[in-house]
Amino acid sequence: MKRLILSLLAALALPTAVNAEIDKETAEFCLKASDFAGCVETMKRGLDTKRMNDVEDGLRTWTRDTGTKVRMRTKSVKAVQLGKPYGRYLEWFYTRGVIEGSFYNWFTERTTNNQPARSWKVEADCIDYTVDWKGEASGWISVKNPDQYVGNQLMDPAREAKNVLDEFCPQMDRLVAEAIERDKIKAIEDAKKEKDKKDKKKTSSGPVKINCNSAVWKNKPRCN
Repeated sequence: MKRLILSLLAALALPTAVNAEIDKETAEFCLKASDFAGCVETMKRGLDTKRMNDVEDGLRTWTRDTGTKVRMRTKSVKAVQLGKPYGRYLEWFYTRGVIEGSFYNWFTERTTNNQPARSWKVEADCIDYTVDWKGEASGWISVKNPDQYVGNQLMDPAREAKNVLDEFCPQMDRLVAEAIERDKIKAIEDAKKEKDKKDKKKTSSGPVKINCNSAVWKNKPRCN
């Protein structure tokens, strides 16, 4: 029975061509990981212990041509609405490491030196395969063919974004279900906060107690 369950999970998580290559030991190990498919691929490549642990924790890492590291937690990938019903858009957060040396920003048309590490929120369209890096001047750009940006600083971010869309757009049903559950929890929490706020207001607006022994009130008509 246990072997059957492992086989079923593997079949759901990976394409047929890959399923045939999963051994029992790999399947059992990767069941403990938050990202089963990523764990299996990593086991096949035989990565070092640290990178293996990263995959188990749902960490995606890219190394750009400049040597700069870019990291993203898969837990940050969420379905969002962006003015339309769930089922089309995703968002995630990622961090780019320090850039050493001179760096020309195509958007600001300025050259800066030794840029510090930075994090972004990314919004993406699973239908059009367009992406918007919030806080940048690029706006929504297509990442269907990242190679079109060869020689442009958009090439690496576009490749990374396309990797995320390729992996998570097929998981939209799961991400939408999680988003709806989050909305329900938030609605309950907001209703509780509103109730607590009203209860507190009622308490603070109740009758004021007077201390007739105080210097302020003792000679007042109300205390005589």
